[in-house]
Amino acid sequence: MHELAALVVQDPALSARILTVANSPALLRGETSDDLTHCLVNIGTRLVRTLASCLIVQTVFSPAVKKSNYDLSGFWSHSMLVAEVAHGIATAVGHPDPEEARLSGLLHDVGQLLLLGGMEECYGRVLEASSDETDLLHAEEVLLGTNHTVVGAWLADQWKLSSFMADAILFHHKIAEEIASADRLSQIVWSSHVLCDQIMLQESGEDAGASEDLKAIALLLGIDPYSTAVIGRDCSERVAVLEEALCINKASTTKTFPQATAPLAGHLHKNAAADPVDSSMNEAVREMALLKPLQHDLTSFSSEAEILIGIRESAMLLFGPGKVAFLLARPDAAILSGSGISAQPAILQRLEVPLVVSQSLAAAAALGDRPRSTFETEPSSSVPLVDTQISRALGSEGVLYLPLTDRTTSIGVMAFGISSAHYLRLHRHLSLITSFSRVAAHSIKAWRDMQEREHAEEEALTRHFERQTRKVVHEAGNPLGIINNYLSIIKTKLPDSDNLHQELDILKEEIARVTKIIRQMNHLPERSAAGDLLNVNSLIESMLTLYGTSLFSSRGITVTKILDPLVTPVSCSRDSLKQVLVNLWNNASDAMAAGGSFVISTRGDVNQGGNSYLEICLDDTGPGLPDDVMRHLFQPLAPDRRPGHSGIGLSIVAGLLHQIGGLITCRSKAGQGTGFSILLPRQAETQP
Repeated sequence: MHELAALVVQDPALSARILTVANSPALLRGETSDDLTHCLVNIGTRLVRTLASCLIVQTVFSPAVKKSNYDLSGFWSHSMLVAEVAHGIATAVGHPDPEEARLSGLLHDVGQLLLLGGMEECYGRVLEASSDETDLLHAEEVLLGTNHTVVGAWLADQWKLSSFMADAILFHHKIAEEIASADRLSQIVWSSHVLCDQIMLQESGEDAGASEDLKAIALLLGIDPYSTAVIGRDCSERVAVLEEALCINKASTTKTFPQATAPLAGHLHKNAAADPVDSSMNEAVREMALLKPLQHDLTSFSSEAEILIGIRESAMLLFGPGKVAFLLARPDAAILSGSGISAQPAILQRLEVPLVVSQSLAAAAALGDRPRSTFETEPSSSVPLVDTQISRALGSEGVLYLPLTDRTTSIGVMAFGISSAHYLRLHRHLSLITSFSRVAAHSIKAWRDMQEREHAEEEALTRHFERQTRKVVHEAGNPLGIINNYLSIIKTKLPDSDNLHQELDILKEEIARVTKIIRQMNHLPERSAAGDLLNVNSLIESMLTLYGTSLFSSRGITVTKILDPLVTPVSCSRDSLKQVLVNLWNNASDAMAAGGSFVISTRGDVNQGGNSYLEICLDDTGPGLPDDVMRHLFQPLAPDRRPGHSGIGLSIVAGLLHQIGGLITCRSKAGQGTGFSILLPRQAETQP
């Protein structure tokens, strides 16, 4: 306590407040005292922390938030109660730093003060129109494009508080389902906020009941309802003492946010000489209102390349530099590189800048926390050569580097090629430009994090399917072998003249083909070898013998064959072509469930692009393919695009034909059927 008193006495305002509070009727024990150490002992360290925190925040915002205009008693009472409850819950669940929870609770609504200080007229009307915090949050989003949780988290970041504290401030209005996946500190502050809302309802005489959010607290933190109620009661008693010590009249309000003490039109005006603190808050809030929609847009892009293009175009629209380039930190080496980034000068594609502060301004910006410019160094000869090189590559007099940093992660720098006159204009808005670079960095980092999560999920899914594939190969191989052997036994029992011999041979051939496909599931795709000479007409005839009844006749589909007798054999994989035809025949059969006609034709000599092909045409009278399918033909479709059809069959067809050097085209029109044309090269060139 002597050490604490020695620290407190250095601040006369804090010392005076400590003496006043310690001698107030709420805390006075015995006679009044002017001994600071004695007063600190009476108050206790927890209350000292709370008083110091409140006074700091009040001091920061008092020049901007005019006490004569607004009643802050409800705001402070609610903030202190959430702080105390957060400390109590953190202690109950064994959180390693209950003081962190208490301060997070105290600051959870600090964004309201920043918005009021920076945008008093606009935000004052938002406050006046809101009956509770739910109304307030909605009105903030609609009218300002941001809300007090986002602003409060931003302020916590500016104050260099823990990122967990900033997140707890940001998340305290989330729904129970969302907060369940957050960190423990965020869950504690969220639970404290919920519990304090219930306490306020009870104090106002309303029947709070056991809300779903209260039940969620028990599930999140493992605290039973009785213990939660005890924490709430004890904290309410402590806050009552604090309110009296700080002269807060909670009875004057039922709202938990600042309230105007007079009609807004009566006291809102612009000061002739703006206070520096007021001006800086105003600028900060307006920057966030401008940049939040930009951040939303950037995070909607589907690739990092698109995000960089969006950042570049936005920067040029907002700040008007001649050129914008990027040098990104390489994860595998301590360098900045412009390689692989589109629309950059060729030299930047090859340039590698070591991440050493003393060697370049680019590295100093990337590793520091502020912009760097060639216009800051005098004389000009002292500018590092690599920065001069970058400036020349951008065709500019100089260069301004903005650090792309997301909290503690350095992503690289954004380089603005500018003139000295342009630098002077930009320097006046350096705060906005720096905020822009933070938004850009956050967008890139968020996309990369999402990619890492998706990659991890894909790897886990791949491992799962590999295990399942090995199981399928093992389990399916045995019965197929048994069926094949059984067909051989049946064949030996039939007379040589029996026509079933041919059909059994076709069945055995199909079983062998399926067995081969299944076994290939255990191996990586191999380069396809050129097949033997294949008589396509004979293949179609044999396949119709096997599939004609099940796919077509049984469904009332009439099959017409127009097979060119002049067709000569082609070098092609028999199994691959059979798989192509089976997939296309299945699709046609499914499309004509109510009956129709199917025409299979061949032509022996088709010339395209100077090459000779054999053509197979398949035409059905089905309903035709939808436009969305035609736009992505031969690519797998999402399962929800067409119920029951993934589109994988056509992607397999395209892949198989690519391997044997073939081509496929499709024509389709709604209500007029679908036709496929397959071209098989006369001299097949195997492709990888």
